[in-house]
Amino acid sequence: MRALSTFFGLIALIVSAPLAVAQLEVSLSLERDNYVSLEAIEATVTIKNSVGKDVVLGGPGGNPWLNFQIHDTSGALANPIRAVNVQPMVLRNGESLQRKFQLDRLYYLSESGTYIIRAAAYFPELEKYNLSRPHRFNVQQPRPAKWQEVFAVPGGRGYRRFQIFTFNDTTKAYVCLSVIDEETKMVMSRTALGSVMVEKEIQPALDRNKHLHIVYLGTPTLYVYQQVDPVGNITDRKYYLAAKGAPKLNKNPDGSVSISGGSIYDPSLQPKGDSFRKLSDRPPGLPN
Repeated sequence: MRALSTFFGLIALIVSAPLAVAQLEVSLSLERDNYVSLEAIEATVTIKNSVGKDVVLGGPGGNPWLNFQIHDTSGALANPIRAVNVQPMVLRNGESLQRKFQLDRLYYLSESGTYIIRAAAYFPELEKYNLSRPHRFNVQQPRPAKWQEVFAVPGGRGYRRFQIFTFNDTTKAYVCLSVIDEETKMVMSRTALGSVMVEKEIQPALDRNKHLHIVYLGTPTLYVYQQVDPVGNITDRKYYLAAKGAPKLNKNPDGSVSISGGSIYDPSLQPKGDSFRKLSDRPPGLPN
């Protein structure tokens, strides 16, 4: 009897094994673990169809088939601003899809604190939402500005203020830019421009067209130059080698801004391929 019981137990495990793995696999990732209040927070959601057949992704009762669960450490849910905009679709067996979502446009996440987020994708086979693993992230208020300047918006559309400050993520420091409406004091945009070596000076300059130019040391070997329009969009980006001297911003008498010094570096022109050499790849002139 014990042998028969063991046999039927094994049969049950074998039969149920495909059901255990037949599912929609949901995963979520964020670019960083720390953000500044009112900064764009982008989440990447990946869904893999391991059901064993094609699946129609569509939510129950006309609701979205994808949603997020966001709460703070006290358990309070983040208030939604609008529903996630996803259209019904067919996900083929074995295929994966990946979508990006700007969370700050979907939920109120401007308060400082720690948040826990999960992505939830509706699984029609079981009539329930499958959840990703929880991901923790922090929102903090911006530090005092290292530099700021008020400017008249071209076309006589009022005044705005550029503010530059830095903040620390887990392993990196970032240089951040805020664009603020001077009349309403509303933050129009807030963007992390890139990682920065905070021990080096950040160089900002405003040109006659009210475009911000900024140079900062992004890595121990590369300087970053960026140009930002009055709305906060990055319109130009270049890189300069630190070993060839630091680039310097110059504000010219005609109101334009130029760069002197440094040696420009173009990542697209660098050779690609394996980082390891074969034993047969011997430099010429060496003895056999």
